[in-house]
Amino acid sequence: MHHPLDHLLALILAVLFPLRAALFGFRRLKRAPLDQLPAVRRSVYRDAIVIQWSLVAALVALWLGFHRRWGALGLELRLTPGLTGVVLGMLLIVVLLLRQRAEVIRDREMLTALRRRMDKLEVMLPHTSDEFRRFAWLAVTAGVCEELLYRGFMIAYLSNWMDVLPAAAVSSVIFGIGHSYQGVKGVLQTAALGAFLAALYLVSGSIYVGMAIHALMDLHSGHLMMKAYTRQAEEEREVAAESGWLDEDGASGIGGDPEPAGGA
Repeated sequence: MHHPLDHLLALILAVLFPLRAALFGFRRLKRAPLDQLPAVRRSVYRDAIVIQWSLVAALVALWLGFHRRWGALGLELRLTPGLTGVVLGMLLIVVLLLRQRAEVIRDREMLTALRRRMDKLEVMLPHTSDEFRRFAWLAVTAGVCEELLYRGFMIAYLSNWMDVLPAAAVSSVIFGIGHSYQGVKGVLQTAALGAFLAALYLVSGSIYVGMAIHALMDLHSGHLMMKAYTRQAEEEREVAAESGWLDEDGASGIGGDPEPAGGA
């Protein structure tokens, strides 16, 4: 793959996509007034979905235009021992995640600790069920599109100049840089996740397993954070009601000109 369009797509993924996410996505959320944040959050979700599917559409057009093998992107599903092992491992991960979810959702302290750990990313995470429905589309989009772009295309692209294992490593670093808005720790964690997904791809010979795991991980994280923020809002309303700031319907209990404590 030495066509200028290949180089352009690689440049977008390695440089322009991270810049766009940091400067026009996350920064927009950080600067949004509190009362406008939910609307901005939904807009950022929508924009990310459109951009990622547009890049995938460009990739598909590139492959069709040059009559390339879909297997080069990991889009051929072959039943191999590696694929069987990865699928069984994925099922085990799903079971463990479901057990973890149930435990965390029931535990008030664990939800509080979760909110603290995700404090820097709170502005981009879903806070309500309506926001999560939109976030779910983004999670599925990321699972499909990012795997196809960063694992399928980028590994194939880099393999023109290096062996597949170094190509997978470099693609994982690029994937981590693509999440630079999360800070150094976030970049390292995302790069490690990229390496894990790349390993799954190389072992199974298929990109589909990585797509499923990626999407499920994002759905799990987003839904868990939505539950954490919903519980926080409920607790704040309970405290306000107990202190007399809210009435039984959740509306402000202060109206008119209240008499000062102790009388006039």
